[in-house]
Amino acid sequence: MEVNEIFTSFQGEGPFIGKRATFLRLSKCNLNCDFCDTESRDEGEVMSVEDVKNALLDEFDKHNTDFLVITGGEPTLQYKELRELLPLLDGKCEIQFETNGTSHENPIEEVYYVISPKTDKENVYKRYLQYGNVFFKFVIENQTDIDFVLELLEKYEKPANEVYLQPEFSKAPQVMDLILSNRLPLNVKVTGQLHKYLKQR
Repeated sequence: MEVNEIFTSFQGEGPFIGKRATFLRLSKCNLNCDFCDTESRDEGEVMSVEDVKNALLDEFDKHNTDFLVITGGEPTLQYKELRELLPLLDGKCEIQFETNGTSHENPIEEVYYVISPKTDKENVYKRYLQYGNVFFKFVIENQTDIDFVLELLEKYEKPANEVYLQPEFSKAPQVMDLILSNRLPLNVKVTGQLHKYLKQR
């Protein structure tokens, strides 16, 4: 596996915000978003699946964590290796994938997915609506982004899936004013990036 870093902190955004977590940040991505959290996305250490498992178990034990966030980059680019890894962690932790949703693989039932569509957004949203273990998170920079999400929700109504609006960090105060000026469906929530405010990874 190509690993950017393994560390323990807390989940700073989305449905599990505030939860202590160990992060497996994988290298490489098929997109190039200018607001990406991951520096040096294409650089990382090549590790065997067994070595990754051992490193994660060490983190769980050292920090007393039982929640694993697999992020990137784009983790589903290494789906084959992840499917080998996850059974080795069975019973040790809950698992969340952070993904842009561009993979055509079906979600793994035992894993929570937080999908943040960045391209082909409507098709990504429509494809994953059928899965109960999926949350959606849209990065919001302006009113056009809000309008898009509201139109999407009206077109493909399925309130069981929670949808999170995440203000782009550098514009957060202005974007929050925009979000609050809109009438939002009940399944729409706002998430910030708490880790950035607290100067954590």
